Amino acid sequence: MNQENDEITVLYVDDEPDLLELLVIGLERESDRLTVVTETTTADGLDRFGDGDVDCILSDYAMPGGTGIEFLRSVREIDPDVPFIMFAGTGDERVASEAISAGVTDYVIEEAIGGQHELLARKITTYVDRRRAEQRARRTDERLRDLAGVANDALWMFSPGWDELLFINEAHERLFGQPTEELYADPESFLDHVHPDDVDRVRQTMERASSGNSQSVEYRVHKSESVVVWLESHCVPITDDEGSIQRLTGFTRDITDRKRHEQDLASRNEQLDGFASTVAHDLRNPINIADGHLGLAREQFDNEHLEASARAVVRMEELLEDLLSLARTGDEIGDTEPVDLAEVVRAAEDNVAMAEATLAIEDTATIECDPIRLKEAAENLLRNAIEHNEERVGVTVGTLSDGGFFVEDDGVGIPPTEREPVLENGYSTTEKGTGFGLSIVDQVISAHGWDIAVTASDAGGARFEVTGVPLLDG
Repeated sequence: MNQENDEITVLYVDDEPDLLELLVIGLERESDRLTVVTETTTADGLDRFGDGDVDCILSDYAMPGGTGIEFLRSVREIDPDVPFIMFAGTGDERVASEAISAGVTDYVIEEAIGGQHELLARKITTYVDRRRAEQRARRTDERLRDLAGVANDALWMFSPGWDELLFINEAHERLFGQPTEELYADPESFLDHVHPDDVDRVRQTMERASSGNSQSVEYRVHKSESVVVWLESHCVPITDDEGSIQRLTGFTRDITDRKRHEQDLASRNEQLDGFASTVAHDLRNPINIADGHLGLAREQFDNEHLEASARAVVRMEELLEDLLSLARTGDEIGDTEPVDLAEVVRAAEDNVAMAEATLAIEDTATIECDPIRLKEAAENLLRNAIEHNEERVGVTVGTLSDGGFFVEDDGVGIPPTEREPVLENGYSTTEKGTGFGLSIVDQVISAHGWDIAVTASDAGGARFEVTGVPLLDG
């Protein structure tokens, strides 16, 4: 069938050659969309229709070798929906009744005087356009159902009062452990599977959605007696031009893994907060007391042992600051925004005692990040290069061709066996390091959803490659 363009092919069957010619001329003159092909017998007409590429049939009733009704019945066996207009010479009620029973689309009485080309052309284009629209809608519906059938999320559509289920895909049964047939029979029966402590909250969400407000809700579901999962549902009310709610559409997805991660993160942060409080209370005061007494002693005595003790106190203060920073930052990041990588690195340089170390920006790019946390990571990478190299060190920062950036130095490098452990809490390759600087770097990178790898620079120094970072430009 012609459905990809505006043209319409009409098959006209009539045993009168003169009428055929006149009607062809008249129809094609009325509309440049119409192309009319003709046959003089029902048998030839059926063969021509079977060849395809016919959008509408126009047929006389009384013809030798078979009536238009018989022709109509044969066509309906092939295609129940193709527009078929009976163009009869008389208004015989019996013929009209037979045609309707056989599935005729329209019945037009041929008038002896005056052309009916305009009427027929209008009817043909109307019926063909309607059928094409229905076919497109049907194909779209089939594709959407195919797509819904393979979706991991449950896709659904309810009436405004939740009393009728209009659509649900197969994912519902996987998420709720409930056959979709049960839900069609009782649209609110999914609530029977919701955890008792969450039912009221889900009902309140449903009521707000019925009032016209988009909603989202997280809740637990008993898939079976021993299996409980976390689900998240989003609902959007669909309204007409007057604002009346026509239906409620939405989706439901499994968020069990996400909830477990959130719970683990909350537990970890709680432990870190407790640890930070303990450190601040139990360690900082003794350090301050020791530092104060050492200061008084050094005013009275010039002794190398006192100097060593003072350096140890400073070292303890550094360790304490890094521990508190690690506990304070956690695995979360704040609001992200597009920032220039070079600007973040230069800002980090301002907070680091670079001494004789140098920083070079090879190239830069705009990235989406939490600039405060990224600056913190850059500060620790710069300090790491300085603290782990006795000689003057040069640090270079640049972007990676496949997305991301690197920070490298020309120092002594990190042995291959120690490149993975250096990112762990408390691990340091020198006595100068606290062992927490690179752990903080790893934490910041992971919180952004990026990855970090430790390798060697071309000069043999340490190289940190951060990947999975979309570059907005550069």
